[in-house]
Amino acid sequence: MSHAEYCGQFIKPGGKVLDVGSGRGDFLRGMASLGFDARGVESSPERIFSATGGKVVRASAEDLPFQDNYFDFVNCAEVSEHADNPAKMLAEIFRVLKSGGKCYISFHNRCGVYDYHYHLYFINWMPRAWTEPILKFLGKQKKDGQAGRQKLISMHYYTCGRILRMLRDAGFSAADIRAERIKKISGVFHILFLFFYFCLLRPFYFNTFHFLLAKP
Repeated sequence: MSHAEYCGQFIKPGGKVLDVGSGRGDFLRGMASLGFDARGVESSPERIFSATGGKVVRASAEDLPFQDNYFDFVNCAEVSEHADNPAKMLAEIFRVLKSGGKCYISFHNRCGVYDYHYHLYFINWMPRAWTEPILKFLGKQKKDGQAGRQKLISMHYYTCGRILRMLRDAGFSAADIRAERIKKISGVFHILFLFFYFCLLRPFYFNTFHFLLAKP
């Protein structure tokens, strides 16, 4: 299923959805096609121009221009690493969600084997101070700008334990989406697969963590 279809199963018909970091509006269009009232925020003015239907406003993830307890669902995919203050971003998402509302969110793994931003293996296993001269030598260095933090040394990458503490501090309960899928597809062997996932794949292989959050 598409990302919109996956998220849609957690939202009541016609529910209000916020997309944090709307980009070119693909998720918004997908949610609108499923009958949801979808709105978005985007910090990059170039992307706002190309996003869908006037329902995207220029704003940061740390200062959402919506009232408290307004949305049934928030999507925040591939945003946390670029935000200035991820903890404040989480507090804002918590604020605008209704009680019982849910949020799909992703974070980048400080120890992931492959980096999707720079398309390099093993660079996240290195001390961050080493990465600047390496990226400069390879001609891959990026600059921070209106689209948020883009340099590897300034983007926010975390271990899973650090993320879970941040989510608890923000007031959310969190379910690991990959772990839930493993339980569904692996049947009686799910304990073995989950052991392999939690001990090796999640901390040292996957580049991103994906969570479904719930506001009490």
